[in-house]
Parts: sequence; C-alpha cells; structure tokens
Amino acid sequence: MRALDGEDITQADLEDLGFGGEGEVQTALNDAYVQLLEFVHARDARRTDPAADRAMRQSLQPYLDNIVAACDREARARSS
Repeated sequence: MRALDGEDITQADLEDLGFGGEGEVQTALNDAYVQLLEFVHARDARRTDPAADRAMRQSLQPYLDNIVAACDREARARSS
C-alpha cells in the first residue's frame, strides 16, 4: 500500500514481510510479492523516469485487489 501512496520500498522492507495463506490467497500473495520485487529492483530506473515510476506504482494495484478478492472468496466459502 505504501508504494501506491508514493513512498519508496526497499529490499529490507520486503524481507520483513510475512505472508501466510493457502490456496488462492497464497497465490495472490506470491504474485504481489514478485511484483513488489520487480518494483524494488527498478528503483534506479524509476527515479530517473517519473512516468515509469507512476506506471509501475499503478501496476501494483491489481495485485493488491487480487489479494482482497481472494480473501473475500475464502471468507465466503468458510461461512457457507
């Protein structure tokens, strides 16, 4: 979420993340983590190209949306 708000994320920030889930939720978390890694590794390029920075930040939103959607589906399945 910090990346979407314009903040920077470092490799150390990613190393501090803990992901837990199963099935579709774990897949969504893993996909988001890969995108965050790419975002972090493109830091130098993003600093010199504001348009690329904005585009990379915006490209993270669908991955976060997928996490929320997977969690919602899992919650509905448990309550059924």
